[in-house]
Amino acid sequence: MRNTLLIIDDSELDRAIFNEIFKKDYRVIRAATAYEGLDQVRKNVTELALIVLDICLQRGPSGFSVMERIRKLDGCSRIPIILITAEAEPQWVYQGVDMGAVDFLVKPLAPVATQKRIKGIIEEIWGDEDEQNADAPPGKISLAQAELLTQRWQKKFLSFCQNHDITFTSYVQRLRVITSALSNAYCDLFPESGLTLYDAKLISMASGFAEIGQLALPDDVVWGGAEQPEPGRTLFFEHSKLGSEFFKGGPHEWEPLLTYCSEIAMYHHKNYDGSGFPTTLARDDIPLSAQLVHTAMMCSDLADRYEEEHNVFKMVYRALSLRTGHILSSQMLKAVEASQKPLENIFRTMHHQKRTEDVEKKMQVKEALTARPEMKPQSAKGLGSKLGMKNSFQSRRPR
Repeated sequence: MRNTLLIIDDSELDRAIFNEIFKKDYRVIRAATAYEGLDQVRKNVTELALIVLDICLQRGPSGFSVMERIRKLDGCSRIPIILITAEAEPQWVYQGVDMGAVDFLVKPLAPVATQKRIKGIIEEIWGDEDEQNADAPPGKISLAQAELLTQRWQKKFLSFCQNHDITFTSYVQRLRVITSALSNAYCDLFPESGLTLYDAKLISMASGFAEIGQLALPDDVVWGGAEQPEPGRTLFFEHSKLGSEFFKGGPHEWEPLLTYCSEIAMYHHKNYDGSGFPTTLARDDIPLSAQLVHTAMMCSDLADRYEEEHNVFKMVYRALSLRTGHILSSQMLKAVEASQKPLENIFRTMHHQKRTEDVEKKMQVKEALTARPEMKPQSAKGLGSKLGMKNSFQSRRPR
């Protein structure tokens, strides 16, 4: 079980305070320099639950540089990083989010609030003890091996995507955590489905490869997305078949991870009533793994749509309830409802980063509306649409 926290901070006092806050619940490792911190990451990569990193390190590389190096280390892509500083400059916050930080703390730390926030993030990233200790059935891939494999695959996959969409990494991280929350809830609510904690964990790992087939498409088709006219629209949805084929024929000892990856790649655009793509299958014939990821994608899209609302989860749940029976099943809606606490934390702490161009466009539209209230905003396609990851719920869903 992941029970280790690492704080990289050149302030001896701040390291001591952090240790006092968490020493009863976690093993706390303290590093005073970037080099010590990186060394501790390498030594404890399989035990680290979370890293707290000071932005303004006095000796050696800056916190942002250290964060970039950590992300390049094997086995570290999933370890959440929280940035800490005495002065929360807006540009630092934006840069940290762009690089994949899950939260931002300002000194001096408030013990109770800090403990609550960090424990919540760890719970959502790594799950509870039962999930971590879920046993693999005889002859099936172990969770440890599956984690190692998917981290290696994801690192390579994201390296291909970085020149197309810098926001994709944060999207994949959040999608995986949302899928984990929904899968765990579904497992508890519907034991008759046969879904186990072991399966839930593998489905969460596989969710990050839903769009891998898009790497095989021409750039202009990927840019066009699901709403482009024919023949581009049909070609765009070929990425589902291409992605599914990518995971077929692998070593038997990697099952059922490969099957889940293939199912999700094929049916993540599939609606419960049979609409969507591909045209085959409907309702409970759609693989449960794909239904869970499809619902997680909708949750993520809707959270972006309602990010400025006071109660994001309430708005997301309301929108999904109106689509029950068409887009998702009633069981999936119950899983969303049962996941309220973790989803609220995810929506609060794991924001899908946006491109600077998208933010500027939104501001321009807002200014235009203020000046000319009779005008309606036009939807802008960002690089998120290039990978089929638009923030709009309707834009993602094929008609």
